[in-house]
Amino acid sequence: MKLLVLLSVFVTLTLSPAAAMGESRVVLREKAFVSGEHIYLKDIAVLKGADRETLSGIPIMKTPAGSLGVTLSSAFVAGKIGEHYRKPVIMEGSSSVQVCEKFVDLSGRDLADLYRKGVMESSPWKKVGEVVIEDVKVPAGFRVPEKYRYDIQAKFSPREDFLGFTSATLTAGLGASAVSCRVSGKVRVVASVPVARTNLTRGTVIGETDLEMKRLDISTYPALAWDKKECVGMRVKGSLRAGSPLIRSNIEQPPLISRGDPVFIEARCEGLVIRDRGVALKDGFLEEQIPVKNAASGRKVFGTVIAASRIEVMF
Repeated sequence: MKLLVLLSVFVTLTLSPAAAMGESRVVLREKAFVSGEHIYLKDIAVLKGADRETLSGIPIMKTPAGSLGVTLSSAFVAGKIGEHYRKPVIMEGSSSVQVCEKFVDLSGRDLADLYRKGVMESSPWKKVGEVVIEDVKVPAGFRVPEKYRYDIQAKFSPREDFLGFTSATLTAGLGASAVSCRVSGKVRVVASVPVARTNLTRGTVIGETDLEMKRLDISTYPALAWDKKECVGMRVKGSLRAGSPLIRSNIEQPPLISRGDPVFIEARCEGLVIRDRGVALKDGFLEEQIPVKNAASGRKVFGTVIAASRIEVMF
């Protein structure tokens, strides 16, 4: 049956112009570039005649990946036409057509825009402050299949913190046919954060009046406190200069008992509780064991912090 269809198509080539009048004509190109998932007759030939709209949508094959493409003979194309169109067709033009996937060249500006978009979508800092992207470095050129022109993904390392030097891989396509390039830039974050209003010495418990908000480039700092609420009531572990931001590792919850504080010593033995006064010789947090000096005897004992100003000693 297929052979009969092929013969039907080629017989029309021998018809006189008068006999062929009104017939559909397929003028095969020598070379064609396609960008869709499939090759259609309209992609590889110029179509003439009343049925050219019908012929244009005839599928020929799946688009080959890569720039080398595939060469299709006019006989092969005629056979594909015959599978979908039963009327005679006049084949003209080239005896074969080389079909290649269509590529487009992206400019440096295109790549920089894709990089910036990727950073802004992935950055954890966009809700904290203003993300500033500078010094974007792009390759001299990047060719991608046209069908992926608007489907290029920016991929970042799982460990990327999006501060300082930040690189991304721009990828177009899937699997072995995917193409990619590297783009990098400098990312800064400018945000309003709490800073010390005055110099704060070690051990200072931070109050509301000790702080003010200031707009800073936080890119070079380690983890900062973003809100005054995180800082008020905390104790400074190391000295802090006026105008300096509060780094989380430099503040801590104040202990329930500080060194030198007067405390109550509670000695427990078989249900009996004996209370005495003492002085803490070390800072102590809840359930932490610290040394305490008995105020009356001067004796040093070790007890467990059970509440503010209370130490429990077991006998």
